[in-house]
Order: sequence, then structure tokens, then C-alpha cells
Amino acid sequence: MDQQSKEVTNILNSRKASNAAIINKDVAGVAKYWMKDMVVISGEGTPYVGKELLIEVWSEMFAVSDPPVFERIPTIITIGESGILAWETGTWHYSNARFRGNYSAMWRKINGFWITQSELFVSLD
Repeated sequence: MDQQSKEVTNILNSRKASNAAIINKDVAGVAKYWMKDMVVISGEGTPYVGKELLIEVWSEMFAVSDPPVFERIPTIITIGESGILAWETGTWHYSNARFRGNYSAMWRKINGFWITQSELFVSLD
């Protein structure tokens, strides 16, 4: 396996682990893959900036009686020529609600570990 394929596999494994953490309502497991200055634009367009704020938002989301459960399914992962940036795009959907859409994520390799710097979700419902 060449280096590009290894890096794509590493990001895919991180995405799978992040999705599993969502199913398990494990905020720390999801946040493990976020940079300190992580930026998220939610499916309806609300911006969230910073890991600390996102941990609060996700903690509140998981605390409700029937928390949303969603999965991101990558369709393309491209590793930049520098080997430190990557682009992921795919689809997302809720398993317990009718929301779905497309997303893109920017990954950055820091100390050999891929973490997300930003995510953009677009709701198509």
C-alpha cells in the first residue's frame, strides 16, 4: 500500500471511530478528532467555532431523551501534496430522524494524527 492509500485509510478509520462515538453518545470520543479551533457549519447554516463550544453543544445534544444519531459516510478523501492536509466529502443522515445531506471536512495531520479542522454540513431536507 502506498503512502497516499495509508493516509486515506487512517482518515477512514478516524471517521468510523467518530461515527461510533456518536452512536455511543461519547462526546470525548467525537471531540478526539477536533482541532482546538475547529469550525463547524451545521446543516441549517449555524456556525460553531472552537472545540470547547462544540463539546458544550454536543453534550447538550446527547443529554436529551432521544438524542439525534447521525452518520457521515465518506465518498471522496483527497490527501494534499504536502501530506498534512486532506479533504473529505460525503453524505450524512440521521438514523432516528428524517434529516440528511452532504458534508465536507478539512483534515490536518498533526504529530502523525489526522484531526478535523473544519466541517460543512448542508441539509437537503
